[in-house]
Amino acid sequence: MAGLHRYKSFLIQINPSTGSDSQQTENIVLSDKPIIIGRDASCCDIVLDSTKYHEVSRQHLKISPLSSESPSDLPQWEISDLESRNGIYINGQRLQGSQILQVHDQIKLGRKGPEFVFEYEQISFVGISDIFPVVSGRVDLHQKGFLVPGIVTVIFVVAMLATKNSNNFLYILAAYLALASHYVIHKLCHKHKPWWLLVSLGLATGLPLLTAHHELATIFSDILPGDASEHKESILAIILKEFFKAGLLEELFKVLPVILVYFIGRLLQSPKRELIGVWEPMDGILLATASATGFALVESLMTVHQETQSKGSFAGLTLLIPLILGDICGQVAYSGYFGYFIGLGAMKPRKLWRFIGIGYLTSAALHTIGAIISELQKEGILGNPIIGNVLLALIGSLAYIFLMAAILKANQLSPSHSHKSANG
Repeated sequence: MAGLHRYKSFLIQINPSTGSDSQQTENIVLSDKPIIIGRDASCCDIVLDSTKYHEVSRQHLKISPLSSESPSDLPQWEISDLESRNGIYINGQRLQGSQILQVHDQIKLGRKGPEFVFEYEQISFVGISDIFPVVSGRVDLHQKGFLVPGIVTVIFVVAMLATKNSNNFLYILAAYLALASHYVIHKLCHKHKPWWLLVSLGLATGLPLLTAHHELATIFSDILPGDASEHKESILAIILKEFFKAGLLEELFKVLPVILVYFIGRLLQSPKRELIGVWEPMDGILLATASATGFALVESLMTVHQETQSKGSFAGLTLLIPLILGDICGQVAYSGYFGYFIGLGAMKPRKLWRFIGIGYLTSAALHTIGAIISELQKEGILGNPIIGNVLLALIGSLAYIFLMAAILKANQLSPSHSHKSANG
């Protein structure tokens, strides 16, 4: 049995003898079987003296236990009148048929018959699951979201301890922070997508950068206008470069796997198509943020690697943490907002490409503004570094607000949300 407390029910007989000045009490413990109370000793479980209780019938009442839905619920008993001559009165009201007894109910057999009070007595009980909660069948660690995050954290902690004296420590820490940030977004979305699908999307955008030995980091710049050999670019050149590189090309690259999953989902059969595909805005947000997390992780690691090579591990560590955590308000936020529109188009297929276009341009615009500010600050054009930091904080906050607003709106548009609202 589970639970530190169990309850046994009993009736306290308050006035067993009519006309007696003394207050006598007797406890009648109820079991898990029905009991009958009356004057007939041949069929009653509790027999009342016929010479004292004239208003009591031969078979006056029956008390039956009711099965509870959960072992942790309090037990319940039902009282029934067995067509007694003088009736049963509960809290002064005559019983008609049957009803469930409540704690402190006063039960009277006839107007002037014996009186009982229905009570619960709490008794202590310690079971195996109380001593070892992990064996309890009602403790679902996986469904409550307690199990996997803790185990993953332990694994990463052990890995970081094992690599604390090498650069691998930074890479493991970066992976953990990226997973943790996406887990937060996943919990905010209140919808489940398979972990392997989310990881696959992250790998789909991260591996192309990683496997090329950092050479793909410049793939966007190589096809853009402007002379890369210039020591200091003009503001117009910076704007054009970042619009194409950060705004258009990076956002398109991060969202391509999501669009691919959208079309694959249309080819699958239920229930896999609903589990994997994009059918509502929340699906698009979850998949797009997973894809962006992989891209941002590898991009940040390449930057940190360069910093570590030139300035040492500590410099790489101080750069790593803000880069990874800041991506919730950067790369991940831009793509998540784009993903919202992909999901919106999935709900309204006739306007799919229109919604994709709106999401593309909006996310690209946000990304471009942030990238321009970073580049202007890097080139020293903004002058005081505080100005650049304030502007970056503003655009980061704006992107985060856009993402959170998209998540809240996606929750309202979700068919499951509509179903819950209809059911109250």
